[in-house]
Amino acid sequence: MELPHIGQSCSNSSCNRLDFLPYKCDLCSKIFCEDLRQYQHHDCPERYRVDAQVPVCPKCGDIIPMKPGEDPNYKVNSHIENNCRKTPKVKAYSNKCNKKGCKKKEAIPVQCGTCKQNFCLSHRFEQDHDCQGFQHPLARRPNPSSSRGQSSDEAMARRLAEEEDAALARALQASLVEERYATGRRPPQRQDSNSSCQIS
Repeated sequence: MELPHIGQSCSNSSCNRLDFLPYKCDLCSKIFCEDLRQYQHHDCPERYRVDAQVPVCPKCGDIIPMKPGEDPNYKVNSHIENNCRKTPKVKAYSNKCNKKGCKKKEAIPVQCGTCKQNFCLSHRFEQDHDCQGFQHPLARRPNPSSSRGQSSDEAMARRLAEEEDAALARALQASLVEERYATGRRPPQRQDSNSSCQIS
């Protein structure tokens, strides 16, 4: 070797490779090469300090206590064989839709604010499940006693809307004419219905 005094050898007896950029394990404080620098690669005896696993029983959901250095698979197996209390499965989708003919179930309850019944997400709105306490605003019938007042109010509102539409159409026409004059194009010529000559 040309430069044996530079670098350090790997602490693993099977490797013992000279490495110019050695890695020092922060748990066991030994020197390792690049290939063996990870805890699992050099079987670090102190890796339980950073490899904190909390095993949970897959049957009952209990947390299984474990001491440092113990195998979590062994602890889970011994828990299942000895003192595991199996709990019954809880139905995840227990909220059935009350709409007639719908068989959907939801994970969370979706209650109507008006009739206080449970529905699926597709029938959650009052219009979708024919709510008894709900009446669509357009389906409301006017009260016969106040029909005269409403009809005059409706006629007044309709007249105002027509006037606004006419004013908007006039303003639009004027802006189109101004735009044509600004670009140099002539406005379209109208023909008089009585004569065949063109008015310019």
